[in-house]
Amino acid sequence: MKRAREWRGDLVIGTQIPRTDRTRCYVEVVTTSGRAAAVEFRIRMDTVEVWHHDHCSGVFDREELRSWLAHPFKPLVVDEVAFSLDRMVDHNGRVALSLPDVMAWTLSPLTLANLQDRV
Repeated sequence: MKRAREWRGDLVIGTQIPRTDRTRCYVEVVTTSGRAAAVEFRIRMDTVEVWHHDHCSGVFDREELRSWLAHPFKPLVVDEVAFSLDRMVDHNGRVALSLPDVMAWTLSPLTLANLQDRV
């Protein structure tokens, strides 16, 4: 069983990825089985890849994702990944991330700001 990646010092545990690496962003989620897991966003020049369990679950157009994160409204779905608004947590709606084994994981304001900053 793999452990979710965590930040410690200047590196992400289990990797050689520096904390200051602006091309990657990690979001810790809980799977439908109740286990913690990491979702990795790999930010490229024109795309953002979403990796989960060593599998690329979706590739977003970077401009489209940046625009949606700034002003979310209807769900944004690409391949196996969906961004939506979760109005159960906040009546204004908080951005939520869904994957095949992650049902609508609501992003914290800090996590959302970190993702917005990198995308």
